[in-house]
Amino acid sequence: MTPAPLQRWQVAATIGIVILSAVSSLLGLFRPGHYPPALLPAFYVQDLLLLVLAVPVLAVALRYAMAGSLRGRIVWLGALAYMTYMWISIALQVPFNRFFLGYVALFSLSMFTFVGGAVSADADAVRRSLADRVSERVYGAVLIVIAIGLATLWLAELVPATLTGTPPLLVEEMGAQALVSHFVDLAIVVPALLIAGGWLWRGRPWGYVFAGVGLVFGALLAPTIAGMTVVLVLGGDVTVPPVALVFTMAPILLAAVLAGRYVSLLSGAERVASSDEGSQPSTADG
Repeated sequence: MTPAPLQRWQVAATIGIVILSAVSSLLGLFRPGHYPPALLPAFYVQDLLLLVLAVPVLAVALRYAMAGSLRGRIVWLGALAYMTYMWISIALQVPFNRFFLGYVALFSLSMFTFVGGAVSADADAVRRSLADRVSERVYGAVLIVIAIGLATLWLAELVPATLTGTPPLLVEEMGAQALVSHFVDLAIVVPALLIAGGWLWRGRPWGYVFAGVGLVFGALLAPTIAGMTVVLVLGGDVTVPPVALVFTMAPILLAAVLAGRYVSLLSGAERVASSDEGSQPSTADG
């Protein structure tokens, strides 16, 4: 069964996200003074990966989603989730500059296009494609473990600081904007992963959709987090204990591996469905 085609506004909004994201990344990479010195060089890595990875993935996924590909729809939604996450994080960390309204537009377009695309997704079709191919317990458990691990990582910094009334070490080293990721992850990402994992564990149709979205989101986030972490550690800008480094890198790398497997299973299901449709005998009247 072919998924419902994307609506015109979804296509137009995604094209706008692609163009504005490319413009923002190019400004960050080449416009002097676009970012304050405290955010460099980590934001250079972030902009480079947005430009060479996230933007092309979103553009290609849009093309496949427009063609009715279930795999394209899931990757498109995952890329939109990534864009929503990135642009709210960037907008909250970067002081006012001439592209401020661009950040507003990017976050708004990404969020509402993601919501519109998610509610119009055919969850039953995704479930039918993956029900006999994916271990719901394994993938659901992995998403839940990733969510718990991420929450533990951030709360291990925030709870002691809250009890003692002193800012976390990360704030002293990088400034107040360092807690933006903690805020977004604990408020949005962790609950979303827990819900997706729980739904998939129970075999609910929407669990299959949001598990795929969460895994694609993690796969796109993995190189961004890895690159920025390496730059900050090598530059001596932050102190990262080995345990924290492992808890930061392992979940997103695992998500990247599982995302590739998840998307490949969807691709295989689409090929089988296409083959079955082509092999059905045609009938003629008379």
